[in-house]
Amino acid sequence: MTRKLPNNSRKKKMKRWKKWLYGSLSLIGIAVLYIVGMSGWIHYVAQTSHGSESDAIIVLGAAVWNGKPSNAMKERLDIALEAYNKGLAPRIITTGGTVTSEPTEASVMKKYLVANGVPPSAIRTEEESTSTIENLQNSKRIMKQEEWQSAIIVTHGFHTYRSLLMARSLDMNVTAEPVRIKPVAIYYYTLRECAGIIYFAGEQILNRVRSIS
Repeated sequence: MTRKLPNNSRKKKMKRWKKWLYGSLSLIGIAVLYIVGMSGWIHYVAQTSHGSESDAIIVLGAAVWNGKPSNAMKERLDIALEAYNKGLAPRIITTGGTVTSEPTEASVMKKYLVANGVPPSAIRTEEESTSTIENLQNSKRIMKQEEWQSAIIVTHGFHTYRSLLMARSLDMNVTAEPVRIKPVAIYYYTLRECAGIIYFAGEQILNRVRSIS
């Protein structure tokens, strides 16, 4: 009997180790499938999204560098200008506040748009938000005040799916006109978006649970 105990103990340890290994491999497999599938979907949405005629264009916030638009902000603003000049929408909502001594993202956007021929009267600024969901929530409030029914979201391609997901969770009638970026950069941002989508979905589930309880 004394000789069997060590063998039984080793067998139990081996079973636990195998169980842990299979569980870990399963989780890794699920994660890989999610990343591959979601990355493909993010890319598809980025390539196939086009803004349709709407009441307004919403430009989502991007960084400000020394009081001037960052490259990312310029790219979004140039797409917004293109959509505006095509007549897709007669008004533009610029979004984004600040958490530093820099001017607000929305005000820097407005200055750039005015310098490129958009009348100040055609621009509304939303200067309180510090995240994508706040950009959209506050833009929705402006649209409600102005009785605007539809909007085109302008953001980068990798960010388009999550932005549409958020906007539609707010019951906004939106399409998107994305900025297309170089393939080298898109991999990093797409992976980041995969994580962001999980975070947003988790928040939505928690909010629903809280509202029920």
